[in-house]
Amino acid sequence: MYRKKRIAAVVAAAGKGSRMNGTINKQFLMLGDKPILAHTLRVLQGCSVVDEVIVVAAKDEIEYCYEHIINPYGFSKVRDVVAGGATRQRSMANGLNTVHPDTDIVVLHDGVRPFYSCELIEQGVRIIVEGRGDGAVCAVPLKDTVKVVGENGEAAATLDRSKLQAVQTPQCFRYSKILEAYRMAEREGREATDDSTLLEEFGGRVVLYPGSNRNIKITTPEDMIIAKAFLNWGDLNEQGRHWV
Repeated sequence: MYRKKRIAAVVAAAGKGSRMNGTINKQFLMLGDKPILAHTLRVLQGCSVVDEVIVVAAKDEIEYCYEHIINPYGFSKVRDVVAGGATRQRSMANGLNTVHPDTDIVVLHDGVRPFYSCELIEQGVRIIVEGRGDGAVCAVPLKDTVKVVGENGEAAATLDRSKLQAVQTPQCFRYSKILEAYRMAEREGREATDDSTLLEEFGGRVVLYPGSNRNIKITTPEDMIIAKAFLNWGDLNEQGRHWV
């Protein structure tokens, strides 16, 4: 436990990865000598602040996940692999409903973001423990100018890049608050692609803190090229501490 707080992690690994154009779902693709998901779980396994891990996988891939990821690599912190839903939001709701009921803080992370670190999790957890927010989300400044597209593809406006950031995972939350936000969203039929958005919509306080440009989400073949370059640049160590 971290400062007497029980902390769980929920890892989203139920996506089909259609943009990868592969014969196997993206989280199971080999990156170096391990599947992407194994790299991701290895960080959580070695992170002392995390007490348990719930993996959310496609229903027909739960057995595969145990046989090819959880058991071979000895991920003892993984307490359960649960079936995902029709959307990411519904998948994460299944994961949130599975964590230990005494959980104080929950860390939500993408299974295809292997280049993060325990320190990145610790920073978010610290914000929650110190009472600075109900949620803590790592983010990076945008590199490109962003325009609003109007009718016929014309530029309707140019946004101030200095006020914009791209959010990443891990995202850390007070468990009771994010669980309540998810349940309210389900009752009201709201959908969001980002966990922190739901918390904001229902009045939760979300704090941004610095992420990492290496903390990429692997979703396309081009991302795999970049990921392999990162891996060749310097192997992930057991705690994933190299990458921040």
